[in-house]
Amino acid sequence: MAIPLCTNNAFALDYSIDKWKFKLDADGMVGFLQDENDKANFINDWDVKAQIFYRLNSSQRFGAVYSIDADAVEDDEYVHDAFILFEDRNVGRAEFGLTHSIARKMGLGLPDVGYLRINDKSLLYKKLELDRVLISDTPATSGHDALRLNLATKSTEYGQYGISVAGLTDNFDYALDMAVKFKQPYGKLKAAYSLALSYMDKPDNYSETSYTPAITADWRGQIALGINLQYNSWIWGTSARLIYDYNPVGMLADGLVVGTGLSYDLLQYSISLTYLHSDTNLWNHSDNISTREYNDHVNTILASFRYKYTENTHLFMSGGTADKRLFFAVGIRAGF
Repeated sequence: MAIPLCTNNAFALDYSIDKWKFKLDADGMVGFLQDENDKANFINDWDVKAQIFYRLNSSQRFGAVYSIDADAVEDDEYVHDAFILFEDRNVGRAEFGLTHSIARKMGLGLPDVGYLRINDKSLLYKKLELDRVLISDTPATSGHDALRLNLATKSTEYGQYGISVAGLTDNFDYALDMAVKFKQPYGKLKAAYSLALSYMDKPDNYSETSYTPAITADWRGQIALGINLQYNSWIWGTSARLIYDYNPVGMLADGLVVGTGLSYDLLQYSISLTYLHSDTNLWNHSDNISTREYNDHVNTILASFRYKYTENTHLFMSGGTADKRLFFAVGIRAGF
């Protein structure tokens, strides 16, 4: 079995008629985050995903996926995913359209039972507005705004591998991503391992998140590694991502992020402890840097607690420190 990045909403509306199947998932979170200066920030997060499938036979189907979330709307984008797909249960899956690369989708992140998105464009850094350059998460990414083709083998009990190619975007000439995942699903100790490689040619004003500087370089390379181990109700994970920009111009945003985390489930209760270290401007490899030289180290410690009030309503509390700034967050997440 694969060990998930974090607990996602598993509730959905399903409707099937003849060879057609329709599915709608939606969830949302509201709460507030307060830092050590007693500055309270309202936080909200939500996502909606609609899927439609047409079954050709017992093992093959076509489909289409559209999703939108709070992060996309805040960036004045009204699509997060929009792609068509073809699945063969005995071979694998192909996706074509606007979506994340196979490196992102098959990467392993860190255990976290809170809902601050520590594995994807964290709400924590957005709300704290750190005066730092940082790499916020460990899975590799080349964005989701370019036209992309993802090819992946079927997910077996032992693993999966895939490849992505993307282009037709203003942010880079093309991107090529590859990923493999290995699993050991038997016994008391279950394990999953991931390796992802990503190459982006001529990134031009490309930015991963709203709180990282846009980079322009000859090329960007990434390596991401992940390990998850599960023993009964315990999950331990560690992962890392290295980013290298060749011949960058302007602010630097490459470097290394590494993290580890531990979570435990007991009936309706879950707890987790996660640590992340981001280190940018490690290489000093460009003569074209127009801004000051700097070396930013950002350490983040995040402790989270979740209570499953009902099957689809969860209460959570999180607290910790990011770049020596204390914070506390509380909220509720619900969906169908």
